[in-house]
Amino acid sequence: MNSQTARRPNKPKSTRPTRSRRYTKQTAHVEARRDGKPLIFGWGGHLSRTEKTHLQRRSIWVLASLVALAIIGTIAYAWINLNILIPNHTITSVNGEAIHLGDYRKMAALQAQLHVNKIGSLTTQSDTLSKQSSDLQKTIDATNKQIDDLNKQIAGLKADESAKRADLEKQLNDAKTKVQDTQKQKDALDAKNNDITANQIPNEQQLYTQSQVANDSADWLQQDVLIRQWESKQNNAVRAQVEPSSSAIEQALKDFKNAIPKTDGDKYQKFLDKDRVSDQDIRAMLGVQVRRANMQKYLASLDKSPSYQVQARGLTLDTKDNAQKALDRLKKGEDFAKVAKEMSKDTNTNTKGGDFGWMAPGQYALDYTQKVGGAVDNWLFDPARKVNELSPIISDAGSFHIVQVTGIEQSKEVDSKKLQDLQTSALELWIVKEKARLGSKITAVDLDTILDSSNIPSDVPSSPPSQQNPTLGG
Repeated sequence: MNSQTARRPNKPKSTRPTRSRRYTKQTAHVEARRDGKPLIFGWGGHLSRTEKTHLQRRSIWVLASLVALAIIGTIAYAWINLNILIPNHTITSVNGEAIHLGDYRKMAALQAQLHVNKIGSLTTQSDTLSKQSSDLQKTIDATNKQIDDLNKQIAGLKADESAKRADLEKQLNDAKTKVQDTQKQKDALDAKNNDITANQIPNEQQLYTQSQVANDSADWLQQDVLIRQWESKQNNAVRAQVEPSSSAIEQALKDFKNAIPKTDGDKYQKFLDKDRVSDQDIRAMLGVQVRRANMQKYLASLDKSPSYQVQARGLTLDTKDNAQKALDRLKKGEDFAKVAKEMSKDTNTNTKGGDFGWMAPGQYALDYTQKVGGAVDNWLFDPARKVNELSPIISDAGSFHIVQVTGIEQSKEVDSKKLQDLQTSALELWIVKEKARLGSKITAVDLDTILDSSNIPSDVPSSPPSQQNPTLGG
């Protein structure tokens, strides 16, 4: 049986001899990727394109990461600088207690707004007085018209109408009296209004400047440290009179809010947003204001008559060398009056033997240093002083002084006017004496920092408005 499957015919093998095969390394595709061009600064020519691409991508990611870190670091530093470093910068210190820029900024915001509130309050008073004056003028005009009518009626009366004449004349006299009285009221209101518009408002505007706000803010903070340090040494009864209560601060805040000039929306919130302070910041600064007021009230209550007084005389010299010469002459026994006449620069006392008369505590600072120096006052009223005791050279209020106690009275009447002045200036006098007592323990204020416009509310003028001189009539 024949198979039906077709068979491939057998091919005869080639008789050509087999060629020898030579192996060639296939590197053409690799060489094609090496262009020989450097990647950066002559380096990288040995790298392939793929390697260069990978390296470039890594470099970009690293650079982007470094830039991102730099940005984050800058933002973090700015935040730390703005919220921690700068606010904690010390602008001054009192007896070892630092006053920081952060508190100064809060106080500057309060001080600036207090000036604005004062100007606004005076303007409101002026407007009210103007309206009252206008109303009184209307009354005067109406009454003058009534007087004219009465005069016409009287002129038209017949001779036999005596009773009616008497009645009309009484009405006329009453009307004239009313005009006179109303005119006096109007004149008083106009005088008060003129004082506000011509003096008080311009004076307040002169004080509303960056330098004044800065100095007042630093002064208040320094003085508050003095008060608090003194208060910490007092008994509970005294502390209760000086330390501000929460209700007093709440009332101060209410008064502060009401005094802010009217604007659209929440005027208090606008003030907080504008000056970048919080409600708690303002409450803290108002606490300083209330403490000052309480301290003034307490100190004024201590000024009474009769009071401990000293009688004294003194010399005021312009240099320490001259003061030493004067002191040497006095110690040698020269007449005090003669030395005072020849050397003292105080024109109020040098012709009177340097005599100050009798003085109550604080009176020397009030009368002779214009409340800017307290060292002499401190020496004179030290309980250790004795009659005829001569002081060393005392530097006070920019001059050099030598004083001598010539009399001491434990209880002596104080002139009523002088007592009132002492009571009114009680806090100021206490502060100058405390500053004189502490001396170098109060460091100088960093003026460059507090006067920097970035640390003062932006709407505070750098200088006061110019005042126009009144035109002289010819």
